[in-house]
Amino acid sequence: MKKIIFSILLYIFASGGLIAQESITLDLCYQKAIENYPLTRQKELLPLTNELKMKNLNKNYLPEMMVNGQIHYQSDVTKTPFQNATIPGLEPIPTVEKDWYKISLDVNQVIYDGSITGRQKNLEGINLEIDQQNIDIELYKLKERVNQIYFNVLLLRENMHIIELHKTVLTAKLKDVESGIQNGIILASNADILKAEIIQIEQSLAELNIGIQTSIDILNEFTALELNTSTAFEMPDISIDMSGYLNNRPEYLLFTLQQNKLDASKKVLGAKLLPRLSAFGQAGYGRPGYDMLNPEFDDFYMIGARLHWNIWDWNRSGKEKDILDLQSKIIDTQKETFDKNIRIDLQNKIAEIRKIEEMIGRDLQIIELREKISKSTSSQLDNGVITSTDYLTELNAESKSKLDLQAHKIQMAKAKLDYKATIGNL
Repeated sequence: MKKIIFSILLYIFASGGLIAQESITLDLCYQKAIENYPLTRQKELLPLTNELKMKNLNKNYLPEMMVNGQIHYQSDVTKTPFQNATIPGLEPIPTVEKDWYKISLDVNQVIYDGSITGRQKNLEGINLEIDQQNIDIELYKLKERVNQIYFNVLLLRENMHIIELHKTVLTAKLKDVESGIQNGIILASNADILKAEIIQIEQSLAELNIGIQTSIDILNEFTALELNTSTAFEMPDISIDMSGYLNNRPEYLLFTLQQNKLDASKKVLGAKLLPRLSAFGQAGYGRPGYDMLNPEFDDFYMIGARLHWNIWDWNRSGKEKDILDLQSKIIDTQKETFDKNIRIDLQNKIAEIRKIEEMIGRDLQIIELREKISKSTSSQLDNGVITSTDYLTELNAESKSKLDLQAHKIQMAKAKLDYKATIGNL
């Protein structure tokens, strides 16, 4: 039996099955958040909508067929001056009936539409790109929200790690102090001070646990993952190049697409002034037919071609193009304003990165000094030279310096990621 249990435990240890710690990356959180976001499904539906619009526009080239019918009674009809005259050898001129009946099939086939259909199709294609780009902007904002939550978990966990180490040191020191109290070397109040500090640390750990759990719950809501407090969040390896500048923000591309739409709209306006040629036909049955003097029901037909050319629209199209040009200039100012704000924001991001680099360098120097001081005060407390309060002051300073270093490392990664987010490289 013991051999079986040992074999099972050995297998678990070797395979890492039950004791392997699940890990997560920021890129995976991006991927799952986007997959789980409702707007992603909308992006998949947009091409289907565009495809239907294109099919409808293609039908402009198909013949139009309409059935027309008409019944009416009129107060008078056309007559000739010889309507009632009797001419030897000729039949009397018939009288046109006042009640008319007609039904016909009219067919119209576009031969040339001034390229308006092709230009409308191009406009719809740009509309699709704009709709998709608007969704990309929202998904980019989603990534930025995931960044905040992910790094919040990293920072809170680092805080917890340092505080737990602090608690471990205090717990060990409490045992030494209690031993000194029993030997009459140290006052009993020193133990109470350490115990109070440990309780405060436990309170801080409880607050951090709640913060971590809340952040993980929010991340699960975004990603539909099943992350928990035991999931390891990997620190992303982020590299940036601050030597050049290229604005890749999705909002910036949207401005360009909006201007493309204005250009396409101008081309549609221009097509409205081009000539249009079509063929038509009509076949029908009624009374009277094309022969107005035939009082009987008769069939009739007609085929031909039709030219439509609006050679002058009182410069209405020209004014509409002027409006589109002004709108394009307005977008130019919006692009310049957006780009300027991005450049200003980047300067702040670069300054933040350099500041944190400087702080990390100082943190390393401070930690080295604080460790020496804590080691010295620990020995002094053991010999009763100083009180627990004095020791705690130095130990807290050491713990804070280590906490500052780890926090600054995480802040550095976050600052670099913010830099990439600002220029649109997430």
